[in-house]
Amino acid sequence: MITLNGWQVPGYEIRINCGIKLPSDDLSGFGSFALSGDKGVKPGVITVNTKIPFVDASELAELIGQAKSIDENGARTVFTINSDITQAYKIRKAKFNGEVKATELEEVKAWQVTFKLFEVLSTAERSQQQIDGKAKENSQTQAVDGHTTVQTAFEKSEGP
Repeated sequence: MITLNGWQVPGYEIRINCGIKLPSDDLSGFGSFALSGDKGVKPGVITVNTKIPFVDASELAELIGQAKSIDENGARTVFTINSDITQAYKIRKAKFNGEVKATELEEVKAWQVTFKLFEVLSTAERSQQQIDGKAKENSQTQAVDGHTTVQTAFEKSEGP
């Protein structure tokens, strides 16, 4: 079972797949002992497969409506996700991403619906935001208007 902002995704035989990418670069030819360089933890992707009976066409329409929904700023809605597997991955917020696909299954009189949710504000992103905030607090502002400083110095100088 999976819920989006408390709304239960409809259907039966619901399958939820989660995954995260842990990319790295091959460093084996650069003369160090490290064989790879980490590139961080990328946001998670949740793939949901469900079957919605033909008689529940309104539930399919509601799911498509959720996928198309936008917030007050015109961006796709970010949903709070609740599922056992997403909790294991520590995925709390996500939005619809890519294709929302419904295929007719005549033999069982249902639609096979598949969609993906892309993690938003992942743990890695929140950690990076905290690091960036601390770095900003600990840094000194550098001159941002060098031309004006040079022009002022030139005007103050005496010469021919």
